Amino acid sequence: MLLRLGSVKRGVLLLALGILVSERNSARAYDAAALEAAAATITTTELHNHAAFLADDALEGRAAGTRGGKAAAHYLETQLKAARLQPFGSRGSYLQPFSPNYQNLIGLVAGTDPKLRDEYILVGAHYDHVGYGSQQNSNGPVGYIHNGADDNASGVSTTLEVIDALSRSNWQPRRSIIFAFWDGEEVNLNGSRYWVRQPTVPLAKVRVAVNTDMVGRMRNGRLEVSGTRTAAGLRRLFSSSRMPQGMWLDFPWDYEENSDHWPFFEAGVPSILLHTGLHDDYHRPSDDIEKLNINGMRSASAYLLEIVCRLADEDALPAFRTASRSEHTYMRAEREASLPALPPRLGVRWNWQTIDGKGAVVVSAVARGSSAEQAGLRAGDRITAVDGDEVKNDELLPAAVLRAAKEITLTVAREKEEPKDLHMPLGGQPVKLGLSWREDPATPGAVFVTRVVPYSPAARAGIRVLDRIYTVQGEHFTSQDALLTRINALMEKEETPIHFQLETAGRLHDVDISLKLPTGTPGDASI
Repeated sequence: MLLRLGSVKRGVLLLALGILVSERNSARAYDAAALEAAAATITTTELHNHAAFLADDALEGRAAGTRGGKAAAHYLETQLKAARLQPFGSRGSYLQPFSPNYQNLIGLVAGTDPKLRDEYILVGAHYDHVGYGSQQNSNGPVGYIHNGADDNASGVSTTLEVIDALSRSNWQPRRSIIFAFWDGEEVNLNGSRYWVRQPTVPLAKVRVAVNTDMVGRMRNGRLEVSGTRTAAGLRRLFSSSRMPQGMWLDFPWDYEENSDHWPFFEAGVPSILLHTGLHDDYHRPSDDIEKLNINGMRSASAYLLEIVCRLADEDALPAFRTASRSEHTYMRAEREASLPALPPRLGVRWNWQTIDGKGAVVVSAVARGSSAEQAGLRAGDRITAVDGDEVKNDELLPAAVLRAAKEITLTVAREKEEPKDLHMPLGGQPVKLGLSWREDPATPGAVFVTRVVPYSPAARAGIRVLDRIYTVQGEHFTSQDALLTRINALMEKEETPIHFQLETAGRLHDVDISLKLPTGTPGDASI
């Protein structure tokens, strides 16, 4: 792929330039269009071709320092030259050799902002594997070529496609971007450890390090993004509104010494691992090209391209968060625990039935001692109106109960009786929005949802527990108290709908919450 620039590159260039001329005052529109054009150059064919070369039997498993490993290094050097990256290894070359006989390959896309070009985003992937395997590094059987298609021809191919996509656009990053292919990862992370000890730029100038390792087995659209807690706000930076359809992000808390993100983490550099998970072929001869999810790799490549561009162009990037050193996955369940359901206000169960060709709310049970029982409501009653509003859907009753202050009036029809109104006092407090939230120190200026009350305005808008809230009415907020104050003010003025920017499993999206009583779909419920 990297050898075929020409007409495709010119087309992308003309597209970007055309947008720049016609929308000169809209940097956001230009950036989005240029990014989309660059992402379009990433293809499954080219990803497959890169991975097929690296995972071919001829390279004999790419063990560090072997003939196959050096053949892989030569292939990568050719790709870096074709993309016209600046050599950034040792002595003006792409190579950074180190003992005993290994070599990293490093290229640079120079930044253009006078204030930011001396800051660096580092994107890396290891290209070595375990050769024929041994008792120390293989899950067996040993003595056969371990091609390492997923580990890590997939990550290398993904990184190559990002490099190529950038080379085909005229995008000029504000910060500089280092692309590194590590050798000796399978030997105690030797390549990345060596670069951290002998960096080709001051290590303190590396703002974020992104490690792409084993992204070839995407299942059900899941991509792991580990390490977002290593700097405050990284989760937000690594979320996207342009995520490929069907893909979602998992943000695990566990962070281990198992790939090239770790030396940077140890050195206090915010670092991220992109990964699609382990599998039965891990470190076995069966990790072959035929088992790669190439479409998933394309999704991961498009995502990585966007993230690299965003990191390079952000006005400021967060510093390393030392608290991440003491955070572990077992803490997550406690910190992200959802709140229990609210107690019922009425004490009634019902279901939606069709009677005489019309839908109706039919009471199926009344709790003993509840206000509904005291008011005389019985199982089998049909509720035809709530506070004088005809019941035309199953959501009206619970929504009205939630928002009523102290009592509610139900119009009830019974066999052989005239409809009558029952006035029912309600327990608990009224629910206006139906949301509860909590702050996370790793994501300042945001909250995550800990409870969504069923049938509330928030529930009807589709908000879910663990969603992140980033803005309200298009404005940022500084704390959960500030968010509450803002929402209360909006509700007091009856400004509706209330507009939120949310993140759900890494996908940024907008949600409008209406405070009006709903029209819904039939179902069973209780309140």
